[in-house]
Amino acid sequence: MFVAAFTAVCLLCIGRPAFAGSLAAWGNNSDGQIDAPDGNDFVVIAAGGYHSLALKLDGSLAAWGNNDDGQTNIPDGNDFLSVAAGGWHNLTLRSDGSLVGWGNNDFGQTSVPAGNDFAAVAAGTFHSLALKSDGSLVAWGRNNSGQTNVPLGNNFVAIAAGHLHSLALKSDGSLAAWGRDLEGQCSVPLAGDFVAIDAGLYHSLALKSDGSLNAWGSNDYGQAVVEDGNDFMAIAAGGWHNLALRSDGSLVGWGYNAYAQTDVPEGGGFADVAAGWYHSLAVAATPPVLTLTDPNGGENLLAGDTYTIAWQSQGYIPKVLIEYSGNNGSDWTQVAPDANNTATFDWLVPQLTSSQCLLRISGARYWRSIKDVTDAPFTIYQCTLTLDLNNDCFVDFFDFSLFATEWLRCGNPFDPNCAP
Repeated sequence: MFVAAFTAVCLLCIGRPAFAGSLAAWGNNSDGQIDAPDGNDFVVIAAGGYHSLALKLDGSLAAWGNNDDGQTNIPDGNDFLSVAAGGWHNLTLRSDGSLVGWGNNDFGQTSVPAGNDFAAVAAGTFHSLALKSDGSLVAWGRNNSGQTNVPLGNNFVAIAAGHLHSLALKSDGSLAAWGRDLEGQCSVPLAGDFVAIDAGLYHSLALKSDGSLNAWGSNDYGQAVVEDGNDFMAIAAGGWHNLALRSDGSLVGWGYNAYAQTDVPEGGGFADVAAGWYHSLAVAATPPVLTLTDPNGGENLLAGDTYTIAWQSQGYIPKVLIEYSGNNGSDWTQVAPDANNTATFDWLVPQLTSSQCLLRISGARYWRSIKDVTDAPFTIYQCTLTLDLNNDCFVDFFDFSLFATEWLRCGNPFDPNCAP
């Protein structure tokens, strides 16, 4: 459920993937699980119950979201090859073939077996799987439904773990499944032409060699009714939803959508997908770019005036989030949480006085990690001059002209009884 199965196949063949890109995330954000970090050097992603995990091009890890069990406290090092995120735990494979596990260990699911002959990992809710370099399987953790009773043999090439069931892909393209089957999630198709697999909580998903999809098991939200087409190249099964990557780099999503987790970003350029219980992740191989051009540092803005914010945009970013800070970035206040990406926005400058103001623009919704901040602080000031009658922060001829006009009309413009 929590690791794209094609990663395991790639690991057996060529090692760490060569592409790198930025992160897109959407769906439930109750624990910050879609607040993806900045950067365009991510290569593999995994989505857990309420947290997320990513592998960088340099072999280091990043994690964010729920940390109740330490699942986002990543291990040190930059020698990792793959990642898997379970309900509240994680697994990773080091370049020397050894395993590391961390997070919730109530059932021993992070107590990884010793050895340096492993090739891939998968994490379920409370159990873990590993594929060895000789094609055999090992499993550990909770076993209340037989989900760790792995089949014998050494002809396996990919693995996936759901809530109470497990899947494996054989070298001949056929499938094996074990564990809970009350919803039919272990009743695998007989055709032997599969190239990738993934497991949801109570359903299973597979990619065929012709680029088409197959799904089975629980179908309460349509998650076992696959998208049409034969141009798919990667898959991800979440709690009750699925994602698939097409060969043109675009995404599709279907199934449970209460948190908009299947409302995939439009456009192409994606290279990997992952699905958690209620959220979704993707790697964009050609990341979008936002660049603030005005203000960009050193400007003086009058509080209460309308100021036109300007920026440049590259790639597909339909909506933007605009924020300002009056204390050099320590705190941020929203200006526009979901504005159209039209390259300008008319901002009513807030009532404050500070020379440490910053502006920040980010991609809204999916593209939270794409952002830019003014290069240097600018100033917002307020007018406090007593005789500044036209509120332009200058006491000049125009103010005295207004004063004279009002004096002639009223006799004493400061008389409270003088009607306006």
